[in-house]
Amino acid sequence: MNSANKPVAQDDKIKKSLSASIHEGALNSASATIFSTFIVPLALALKASNLQIGFLSTAQELAATAGQIPGAKMTAYFDRKKIWLISQIVGKILLWIPIILLPFMSLHDPVTYLIIFASMSSFFLALRGPAWSSLMGDLVRENRGKYFGKRNVIVGASGVITTLVAGFIVGAFGFAVIFSIGLVLTIFSLPIFMRMYEPVSPKVFHYKHDFAFNPKDWIKSVQINARLAIFTLYSTVFNFAVQMAAPFYTVYMLKDLAIGYELFSVMIIAGAATRLISFKYWGYLTDKYGSRKILLVTGVFACFTPFGWMLSSAAWQIFLVKIFDGFIFAGMDQVVFNYLLDATPANKRPQHVANYNFFAGLGIVFGAVTGGLIAESMQNSTFLIFTGLQIVFFSSFIICIGASLLLSRVKEIDIKQTDIMPLRYVFWQTLAVEPASGLKNVVNFTFRSTFDREAEYVKAIRKRQEQQARENRKNQIIEGTQGKE
Repeated sequence: MNSANKPVAQDDKIKKSLSASIHEGALNSASATIFSTFIVPLALALKASNLQIGFLSTAQELAATAGQIPGAKMTAYFDRKKIWLISQIVGKILLWIPIILLPFMSLHDPVTYLIIFASMSSFFLALRGPAWSSLMGDLVRENRGKYFGKRNVIVGASGVITTLVAGFIVGAFGFAVIFSIGLVLTIFSLPIFMRMYEPVSPKVFHYKHDFAFNPKDWIKSVQINARLAIFTLYSTVFNFAVQMAAPFYTVYMLKDLAIGYELFSVMIIAGAATRLISFKYWGYLTDKYGSRKILLVTGVFACFTPFGWMLSSAAWQIFLVKIFDGFIFAGMDQVVFNYLLDATPANKRPQHVANYNFFAGLGIVFGAVTGGLIAESMQNSTFLIFTGLQIVFFSSFIICIGASLLLSRVKEIDIKQTDIMPLRYVFWQTLAVEPASGLKNVVNFTFRSTFDREAEYVKAIRKRQEQQARENRKNQIIEGTQGKE
């Protein structure tokens, strides 16, 4: 009896933990959105240059990359929930306090201090990455696309609401108030996460986590897990290209186009809201067609985000680009995480995730440095028809196209029956047929009266009943014929 109740009790714990993860994620998303959205505006308010903006992003990503390896090592000796707790307290509470106080301090170069504290925060928050990925990988074993699609919708909604409110708070009360609210939200998330169930994870003490500097060892590593190696290479190059431009989208809006904080928040919400309503869509398609095909679709179209920024010179144009960006990267971010879980063995997942995040993070670091140098050197220059930051966006677009060439070598992990479908079919279904079908349903159910819809329901039910009656008569005739024989 006890053995029979054990799986039931464990399933109940997992169910409650997954629900708690959604609630915790909503609070953490709100606080993280405040930091990621307004860290660059804060730096600009402190008189940061384009080069310092690039260094701000670089320092954060470099610190986050450096935190991956010790974070993975810690999972061999400490509980994953404890790693997450320490990371949260130090990274999102203790180190946010001096950031909140920066606008009130008389410092010669406050931007430098902002870079230091922001990078330290990123380092401690990165420690939790391998532990969290490993824990969620153990808790979510089936229908990952469906669960993370649902979780991302709720977490994204929290970010959208926070961004909307934060834009007005910053305009009225300043950065200190909104960062203080983010700190409080982080505190509220702590007890929710700590109530989650942590399945027993084998401690892999025999596994020595190190890096190989001999090219022969590289070949051996690739042969052991070629799928993960190729995927890591693609992510590194792609992140390099994206991060060349990403830190300067905010600069372009606030400085070059002189957009206010309120309209700036609306622009951010446009992308976040689109991403929010797209998560479930991409989760459904990932479960249907597999991670690789959706990665190919989103990876190719993600190249056109910097292209859109490059051609934008008005607020309404940026609004459209943010919608496109939110739709594509909702699928991109989700499928990258799903593929990473599929490509890593459970007993060594923290180490593999750390390695992946390390190299992918290097792409972000060098991309931000490169973008900062180009932005600083080209701020008064012209290339073809582009000037200033548009040159950075153009460079990002070209390298993104180059990165997409690696996508063809990324292999599917979970083989599905739908793998026989040609890639062009999946492109057509995901970006044309499925959205058009959904739009048609929305229009039909929005602009048609309740009476018309009820009449259709009755008609459909009667049609189904008639079909069932014909099938029953057919079966009776067959049975009667067999009886005579």
